[in-house]
Amino acid sequence: MSALQLPISVDNREKGRIIKRLEGLEGVSLEFVDMDLGDYLLPGDLIIERKSATDLILSVVDQSLWDKVAKLKSQHERVVYIVEGDLYSARFHQQALDIHRALAMMVVGHGVSILPSPDADNSGMLIYLLGLASAQGAAGAERAGKPPIRRDAQLYLLGSLPGVDADRAEALLSHFGNARQVFAADAAALAQVQGIDTAVAERIAEVLDHGRPA
Repeated sequence: MSALQLPISVDNREKGRIIKRLEGLEGVSLEFVDMDLGDYLLPGDLIIERKSATDLILSVVDQSLWDKVAKLKSQHERVVYIVEGDLYSARFHQQALDIHRALAMMVVGHGVSILPSPDADNSGMLIYLLGLASAQGAAGAERAGKPPIRRDAQLYLLGSLPGVDADRAEALLSHFGNARQVFAADAAALAQVQGIDTAVAERIAEVLDHGRPA
């Protein structure tokens, strides 16, 4: 029997106890990379977004949650949110019903799984077990002929960018290969795409860069 191997891509911003926990588990191999979205990428294209309960509630308040969920779903087959801490402690004038609605929409409306965790150690173990299960499922799917991620979901996401109609969305996706690369591109790279002039490229880059630290 071959030794257990579990490769995990980890965003460079992830540090501390959870990393030590993962490094101590059998067969885990961590590769630290810059990830535009998500914190941990597991076999089988399972992406994990790790949030504190406070951060998740803030993203509900400012509505940024839904844009991130849409982007994650357009780029990955399965999305899991691990939420650390108590979601229902009173904060930011949010009622429990507001949180219930957001969680229900994430699961039913967007197909996102949500797993609670009390702390980083338990989050590390959740990621490990998710990785093992996902790796086993991915191996079976490859044998059966795994379907590609839906192209239309990526086109829908790209079509929400300023100045991007259906034809330009197709051109962007064909040029860059996937939506992730489009969102990572600067104005100069975007302007290389057929049908995307400099003005449109700059408008797209301005929107994508909004709120990003200088």
